[in-house]
Amino acid sequence: MEIALQHIQDTDRIWVYQANRFLTEAEIELIQTAGKTFVASWATHGKPLRAEVAIVYNVFVIVSVDEEQAKASGCSIDKSVNWISALGRELHIDFLDRMQIAYKDEQNIARILPMNEFEQLAADGQIESSALVFNNLVFNGKELNNAWIIPASDSWHSRFFQ
Repeated sequence: MEIALQHIQDTDRIWVYQANRFLTEAEIELIQTAGKTFVASWATHGKPLRAEVAIVYNVFVIVSVDEEQAKASGCSIDKSVNWISALGRELHIDFLDRMQIAYKDEQNIARILPMNEFEQLAADGQIESSALVFNNLVFNGKELNNAWIIPASDSWHSRFFQ
């Protein structure tokens, strides 16, 4: 796991936003700056949230909240989704496109493919069910550390290999 995620606690609430393409260094810097600004003012029912934004593999924006300090409410979660959506519009990046699949290739390099292309490569045997995929549905730090990068056969992606 990249250094950016080593400080995340098992109990932290996690949201993984996957870009529809790899981020440039300039975009990463902009997102890091915007993320610091966003979390500095992010609150739930007037109570500040202890949160951080990390960028991983130049494609994922991960927002974490220490819910032992304060739990994110529906309104505060909506604010984070609005923030990532606005950021995406500004950068011409779709962070909410669930039709893109991220996985690691044979050289352990992160790749992104539209779902239909991933499905076709799986059907053609060019991607095996043992391929590591990113399960962006993880909920907390423990899942991020243990179930984010898993074999396709152990994820919802397994349907492409039957």
